[in-house]
Amino acid sequence: MNKLIGGVGVCAGIVAVMGFSAAAQASSDDLAGKWVLQNAGSTQATLDEAVENVAQEMNFFIRALARPVLKKQTQICQQWTLGWQAKQFQWQCDSADMDSMPIAAKGDVFKQDEEGIDISGTYQQTADSVVLVLESERGKRTNTWKQVGENELLFTVKLESEKLPTPLTWSLSYKKE
Repeated sequence: MNKLIGGVGVCAGIVAVMGFSAAAQASSDDLAGKWVLQNAGSTQATLDEAVENVAQEMNFFIRALARPVLKKQTQICQQWTLGWQAKQFQWQCDSADMDSMPIAAKGDVFKQDEEGIDISGTYQQTADSVVLVLESERGKRTNTWKQVGENELLFTVKLESEKLPTPLTWSLSYKKE
Protein backbone atom coordinates (compact mmCIF):
# COMPACT_ATOMS: atom_id res chain seq x y z
CA MET A 1 0.00 0.00 0.00
CA ASN A 2 2.86 2.42 0.84
CA LYS A 3 4.38 1.79 -2.56
CA LEU A 4 1.09 2.62 -4.22
CA ILE A 5 0.60 5.81 -2.19
CA GLY A 6 4.24 6.79 -2.71
CA GLY A 7 3.89 6.15 -6.42
CA VAL A 8 0.72 8.23 -6.55
CA GLY A 9 2.53 11.05 -4.69
CA VAL A 10 5.41 10.97 -7.14
CA CYS A 11 3.02 10.84 -10.08
CA ALA A 12 1.00 13.76 -8.66
CA GLY A 13 4.24 15.69 -8.15
CA ILE A 14 5.28 15.10 -11.75
CA VAL A 15 1.84 16.16 -13.02
CA ALA A 16 2.01 19.31 -10.84
CA VAL A 17 5.46 20.20 -12.20
CA MET A 18 4.28 19.56 -15.76
CA GLY A 19 1.26 21.80 -15.13
CA PHE A 20 3.48 24.56 -13.74
CA SER A 21 5.83 24.28 -16.72
CA ALA A 22 2.88 24.52 -19.10
CA ALA A 23 1.61 27.62 -17.26
CA ALA A 24 5.07 29.17 -17.37
CA GLN A 25 5.32 28.38 -21.09
CA ALA A 26 1.90 29.94 -21.73
CA SER A 27 3.08 33.03 -19.87
CA SER A 28 6.24 33.16 -21.98
CA ASP A 29 4.23 32.92 -25.18
CA ASP A 30 1.78 35.61 -24.03
CA LEU A 31 4.42 38.05 -22.79
CA ALA A 32 6.83 37.61 -25.70
CA GLY A 33 6.68 40.27 -28.38
CA LYS A 34 6.41 44.03 -28.75
CA TRP A 35 4.40 46.13 -26.31
CA VAL A 36 3.53 49.76 -27.08
CA LEU A 37 2.94 52.45 -24.44
CA GLN A 38 -0.68 53.49 -23.86
CA ASN A 39 -1.81 56.94 -22.67
CA ALA A 40 1.53 58.45 -23.69
CA GLY A 41 0.20 61.96 -23.05
CA SER A 42 -0.15 61.36 -19.31
CA THR A 43 3.03 59.32 -18.87
CA GLN A 44 5.33 62.19 -17.93
CA ALA A 45 2.82 63.40 -15.33
CA THR A 46 2.72 59.89 -13.82
CA LEU A 47 6.51 59.80 -13.54
CA ASP A 48 6.74 63.37 -12.21
CA GLU A 49 4.22 62.47 -9.51
CA ALA A 50 6.26 59.40 -8.52
CA VAL A 51 9.42 61.53 -8.24
CA GLU A 52 7.62 64.22 -6.25
CA ASN A 53 6.19 61.64 -3.82
CA VAL A 54 9.73 60.59 -2.93
CA ALA A 55 11.30 64.07 -3.06
CA GLN A 56 8.76 65.56 -0.66
CA GLU A 57 9.96 63.11 2.00
CA MET A 58 13.53 64.40 1.70
CA ASN A 59 15.30 67.16 3.54
CA PHE A 60 14.49 70.56 2.00
CA PHE A 61 18.13 71.20 1.05
CA ILE A 62 18.52 67.85 -0.67
CA ARG A 63 15.29 67.97 -2.72
CA ALA A 64 16.62 70.30 -5.42
CA LEU A 65 19.63 68.03 -5.95
CA ALA A 66 17.64 64.81 -5.75
CA ARG A 67 14.86 65.60 -8.24
CA PRO A 68 17.05 65.57 -11.40
CA VAL A 69 18.77 62.37 -10.26
CA LEU A 70 15.42 60.69 -9.61
CA LYS A 71 13.98 61.92 -12.92
CA LYS A 72 16.93 60.36 -14.73
CA GLN A 73 15.88 56.99 -13.28
CA THR A 74 12.30 57.33 -14.55
CA GLN A 75 12.96 56.42 -18.14
CA ILE A 76 9.95 56.27 -20.47
CA CYS A 77 9.92 53.33 -22.85
CA GLN A 78 7.59 53.88 -25.79
CA GLN A 79 7.96 50.19 -26.63
CA TRP A 80 9.14 47.10 -24.78
CA THR A 81 10.34 44.03 -26.66
CA LEU A 82 10.28 40.91 -24.48
CA GLY A 83 11.34 37.35 -25.22
CA TRP A 84 13.23 34.21 -24.27
CA GLN A 85 16.14 32.61 -26.07
CA ALA A 86 18.63 29.94 -24.99
CA LYS A 87 17.60 29.97 -21.30
CA GLN A 88 17.82 33.77 -21.20
CA PHE A 89 15.08 36.34 -20.68
CA GLN A 90 15.58 39.30 -23.01
CA TRP A 91 14.13 42.80 -22.73
CA GLN A 92 14.63 45.92 -24.80
CA CYS A 93 13.42 49.47 -24.25
CA ASP A 94 12.83 51.24 -27.57
CA SER A 95 16.02 51.04 -29.68
CA ALA A 96 18.44 50.59 -26.76
CA ASP A 97 20.67 47.52 -26.68
CA MET A 98 18.86 44.30 -25.81
CA ASP A 99 19.47 43.23 -22.20
CA SER A 100 19.36 39.61 -21.11
CA MET A 101 19.44 37.64 -17.89
CA PRO A 102 19.70 33.88 -17.35
CA ILE A 103 16.33 32.49 -16.27
CA ALA A 104 18.23 30.57 -13.57
CA ALA A 105 19.65 33.82 -12.08
CA LYS A 106 19.27 33.97 -8.30
CA GLY A 107 21.31 37.00 -7.23
CA ASP A 108 24.20 36.32 -9.59
CA VAL A 109 26.29 39.11 -11.15
CA PHE A 110 25.27 39.10 -14.80
CA LYS A 111 26.57 42.44 -16.12
CA GLN A 112 28.29 45.72 -15.31
CA ASP A 113 26.87 49.17 -15.82
CA GLU A 114 28.54 51.89 -17.89
CA GLU A 115 30.72 52.81 -14.88
CA GLY A 116 31.92 49.24 -14.28
CA ILE A 117 29.69 48.58 -11.26
CA ASP A 118 28.56 44.96 -10.89
CA ILE A 119 24.84 44.32 -11.25
CA SER A 120 23.37 41.12 -9.87
CA GLY A 121 19.99 39.83 -10.88
CA THR A 122 17.22 37.49 -9.91
CA TYR A 123 14.69 36.19 -12.43
CA GLN A 124 11.20 35.20 -11.30
CA GLN A 125 8.27 34.09 -13.44
CA THR A 126 4.64 33.45 -12.56
CA ALA A 127 1.72 32.43 -14.74
CA ASP A 128 1.13 36.05 -15.79
CA SER A 129 4.32 38.00 -15.06
CA VAL A 130 8.08 38.28 -15.17
CA VAL A 131 9.89 39.97 -12.30
CA LEU A 132 13.54 41.03 -12.52
CA VAL A 133 15.32 42.18 -9.38
CA LEU A 134 18.49 44.11 -10.25
CA GLU A 135 20.88 45.03 -7.43
CA SER A 136 24.13 46.95 -7.14
CA GLU A 137 25.95 48.97 -4.50
CA ARG A 138 23.63 51.85 -5.43
CA GLY A 139 20.40 50.06 -4.58
CA LYS A 140 17.75 47.73 -5.88
CA ARG A 141 15.46 47.98 -8.92
CA THR A 142 12.52 45.65 -9.42
CA ASN A 143 11.00 45.53 -12.92
CA THR A 144 7.68 43.72 -13.25
CA TRP A 145 5.98 43.02 -16.57
CA LYS A 146 2.51 41.68 -15.71
CA GLN A 147 -0.12 40.68 -18.22
CA VAL A 148 -3.42 42.16 -17.00
CA GLY A 149 -5.57 41.43 -20.06
CA GLU A 150 -5.42 39.51 -23.31
CA ASN A 151 -3.28 42.18 -24.98
CA GLU A 152 -2.52 44.45 -22.04
CA LEU A 153 0.65 44.67 -19.97
CA LEU A 154 1.34 46.63 -16.79
CA PHE A 155 5.01 47.55 -16.34
CA THR A 156 5.89 48.47 -12.76
CA VAL A 157 9.22 49.71 -11.42
CA LYS A 158 10.26 49.95 -7.78
CA LEU A 159 13.57 51.62 -6.93
CA GLU A 160 14.96 51.20 -3.42
CA SER A 161 18.09 52.72 -1.93
CA GLU A 162 19.50 53.71 1.44
CA LYS A 163 19.46 57.26 0.09
CA LEU A 164 15.71 57.26 -0.59
CA PRO A 165 13.27 57.81 2.28
CA THR A 166 10.64 55.70 0.47
CA PRO A 167 10.84 53.56 -2.68
CA LEU A 168 10.34 55.31 -6.02
CA THR A 169 7.53 53.40 -7.73
CA TRP A 170 5.52 53.84 -10.91
CA SER A 171 3.44 51.80 -13.35
CA LEU A 172 2.69 52.27 -17.05
CA SER A 173 0.27 50.41 -19.35
CA TYR A 174 1.20 48.83 -22.68
CA LYS A 175 -0.73 47.11 -25.48
CA LYS A 176 0.58 44.24 -27.58
CA GLU A 177 1.57 45.33 -31.08
